[in-house]
Amino acid sequence: MHAATVSIHPLVIAGWCGLTTTAFNLLPVGSLDGGRAVQGAFGKSALIGFGLTTYAFLGLGVVSQILGGPLSLPWGLYVLICQRAPEKPCLNDVTEVGTWRQAAVMTAIFLVVLTLVPVWDELAEELGIGLVSTF
Repeated sequence: MHAATVSIHPLVIAGWCGLTTTAFNLLPVGSLDGGRAVQGAFGKSALIGFGLTTYAFLGLGVVSQILGGPLSLPWGLYVLICQRAPEKPCLNDVTEVGTWRQAAVMTAIFLVVLTLVPVWDELAEELGIGLVSTF
């Protein structure tokens, strides 16, 4: 069977761009939305741990094509340059955040990982997505 060209509606491309941009905004580092959510749910020490992990995975994404793609370098540089200052903590932390909110933050981070980690060729072929070459 030969690889077929599938025409894609422009809204699919716009949706992919929006989904990817939103996922990068939810990275748990600095003063991005993900960093604010992690600091609000788990505290400043968890934000530091999540931030270091995010930096490590962005670095691995730049080095390795398995863990990253072409977007790892620009977003890694964006995070390093623009998000260096940590978020300022709230002045009136009176009550602890409930476990269901912490679970919601962890679910959002899991969805970010599922969105940003690329699918390798064998899995893409098995799922029927992506470009399958006949070489």
